[in-house]
Amino acid sequence: MMPTFSFIVATVGRESLRTALQSLANQPLMAGDEVIVVGGGEAEAAAFGYRHISHEPVGDAGYTERADGMAAAVASHLAFLDDDDQYLPGAVAAMRAEIAVHPDRPHLFRMIAPWGETLWRCKGILRCGDFGGAQFVTPNVPARLGRYSDRYEADYDFIVSTLDLYPRDALVWSPLVTYRCAPGVGRDVLLRQQATA
Repeated sequence: MMPTFSFIVATVGRESLRTALQSLANQPLMAGDEVIVVGGGEAEAAAFGYRHISHEPVGDAGYTERADGMAAAVASHLAFLDDDDQYLPGAVAAMRAEIAVHPDRPHLFRMIAPWGETLWRCKGILRCGDFGGAQFVTPNVPARLGRYSDRYEADYDFIVSTLDLYPRDALVWSPLVTYRCAPGVGRDVLLRQQATA
């Protein structure tokens, strides 16, 4: 049986959301997949026929919204997309094919960072700041889901705490590049945003 995806998109309804959702609409989704937009963006979700969960902004970079999305998800695997990111063409089909080989294990894919570098850098080394939350796809098994912390790097904390619930060598490090993070945002801008978050 092929894995299905619950794509969780946390948002305050930024202008970039429509492009992010369009990048999902361009993928070959299958029966059992779902896109859950959590927070703002009700009109954008409706325009694509995606599920929407209203949520007032909490100010924690969308981590509370992601947790609510996970609680509502029904597909076999959880995937994430920030509202200023874009999946690359064909990414979802390639992800599905890779995950089907080891469907009971979490996977860490690669991304193109805003400054053009491809991350992760070093296979086998989980380094905070070396990846984004949308690179991580994990089985939708509530007993094996970690927790987001209340800091800006909470996606790292979620991934590490999820992996703590699996055998040490469970993580599949995939060389597949699946998305572009915040296209058009340079490294200097990103670092300033992080410093003020």
